[in-house]
Amino acid sequence: MTEVAPTEREDGNQQVPAFYKRRRRRGDELGQILLRHKQITPEQLRAALRLQTEEGGHLGAILKRMGACDSRAIAEALLEQVRVTRDKGKARETEARARESPSLMGLTIHCRPRLTTTLIVLSDLFSLGLGTGLAWMLITHDAPGRVQRYGILAVLPLCMLIFAYVNLYAATPPGPPEEIRRTTLATTFVCAGLWLVSFLVRSGGWDGVQHLAWLLAWFVGVFFVPVLRATLRWKFAKRRWWGQPVVVLGAGRVGRAVVGTLQRRPQLGLKPVAVLDDDPAKHGTLRATWGDDDIEVEAVPESTGEPPKSTPESPSTRTAWANFSQIDEVPVLGGLELAPVLSQRLKVRFAVVAMPEADSAALLSIIERYAESFQSVLAIPDLFDLAFFGAATRDLGGVLGIEVRRQLLLTGPRMAKRLMDVGITGLGLLLVSPLLILIAVLIKLDSKGSVFYHQKRLGQDGVRFPALKFRTMHGDGERRLAEVLARDPKLRAEYDEFHKLTMDPRVTRVGRFLRKFSLDELPQLLNVLFGDMSLVGPRPYLEREIPEMDQKEAIILRVKPGITGIWQVTERNASTFERRLHMDVEYVRSWSPWLDIYVLARTIPVVIGGTGS
Repeated sequence: MTEVAPTEREDGNQQVPAFYKRRRRRGDELGQILLRHKQITPEQLRAALRLQTEEGGHLGAILKRMGACDSRAIAEALLEQVRVTRDKGKARETEARARESPSLMGLTIHCRPRLTTTLIVLSDLFSLGLGTGLAWMLITHDAPGRVQRYGILAVLPLCMLIFAYVNLYAATPPGPPEEIRRTTLATTFVCAGLWLVSFLVRSGGWDGVQHLAWLLAWFVGVFFVPVLRATLRWKFAKRRWWGQPVVVLGAGRVGRAVVGTLQRRPQLGLKPVAVLDDDPAKHGTLRATWGDDDIEVEAVPESTGEPPKSTPESPSTRTAWANFSQIDEVPVLGGLELAPVLSQRLKVRFAVVAMPEADSAALLSIIERYAESFQSVLAIPDLFDLAFFGAATRDLGGVLGIEVRRQLLLTGPRMAKRLMDVGITGLGLLLVSPLLILIAVLIKLDSKGSVFYHQKRLGQDGVRFPALKFRTMHGDGERRLAEVLARDPKLRAEYDEFHKLTMDPRVTRVGRFLRKFSLDELPQLLNVLFGDMSLVGPRPYLEREIPEMDQKEAIILRVKPGITGIWQVTERNASTFERRLHMDVEYVRSWSPWLDIYVLARTIPVVIGGTGS
């Protein structure tokens, strides 16, 4: 099982980052159990997890190769893992089913792709039907408006046809920003085209057309189609039946990144059910192979996959010791030879080939030999991260390329982004001004000091500007921080990794509430109007953080920082400083107006849900 090493505190009073708290609450991971029994150190666990991330394999086997602990300690930890997971009602049943029914390797496919697509189609029908119905009500009294009525009725079927044509109902739908772009452009094209026909055919000039009806049909479609789609995914994406089952070929670094991304982002609609790899080092202590007549499930010969001789043999010991290796709870079953079996017997129709180390001839051979029974095969290059936010592919005369756009470095896109910032911010300030006054009063009543906090941050091209926030800390915050970090090395380690503390003693009572709902950043709307910041963009970094940015500041500081951004609405406190840098770089490379719209839309539920600092 893939795990994340903790940076915990020994005393129970001090809280750890939210990301690690969730891991510690689970308590059923092998590394956590060994750490709890003091069989390994946090440093050894981190080193083993780094090796597992790069090379794959069973964590217990990696720890044993490192000499961190012996086989007996691993066996005892595996036994406790079985007991803990069984007590929680989520025992690992794949291995038990694999032993009982080797032909299916213990897998049960719960995904219902047709049901998923049907729900999305129904949501689109409802959204477009709502717009059509409201528009129809506005023109029914207009007896001569037969062309308009027919036109309004044609909006729904034409939009649905175009949605299907641009792959909005495909097994692998586009990402959210691209989905917003396609639905908006398709709806706009249909409504504008039919309106133009009505205008040209109808006598009476401009006044002869019910413009409000067409505008209403367009607005309802553009707004409700992506909103209802997002609502469906929010409600059902984590259900086992949602989406398309996927087999990943390759358990190396890129394969693990693919599985991790699909597990973290179930809204993409691809559910990895198994991983296959020919490298025995990436297998666990149990694997499936072809026997004489059918699939067989056997112990891995390394250490023979058997419990150590010093451990009393029993059925429970053998069961605990023999496990498939896992990547984010997805089992690594065995070699690539099993791929056709998964496709034919379990009706898995989609495969991802994540083996960038293979040359083109070897990759083509793998696809022809092992993936020919899948309806769709997606080959992932070692440029996996470049496509994180939808970098486009390009066919260059038969040569596949990935286009890394840098639109924010062009004058036109910058002007468009600035117009969005000014328009939305101006309206937003009018709406939230009463809230700003109320927060200012509460801050003055809660603690001594000014209402606003000014901090020098790095803006576009490295120009320093005063970033405005509501004051959430006591006046001598930096001095308190230095004292706290100097006094406690474990808090220093937490701050070095996350650049924030989960329970910060410097924060005031009102400040804790403001941070929870990200209300402390509302004054930055003024920074947006002044031109120092944008609504969406990279995090505004401190000058002292430049040495840790690994030269990524050369890309990030070429654009204006934002009040909100990709990592704020996706991973929040679960992301490390390095991860935030990576996501900020990908935002700059992949910017589009649709990406900004998506981030702003995601910001609203994040703020309301109170998942801030």
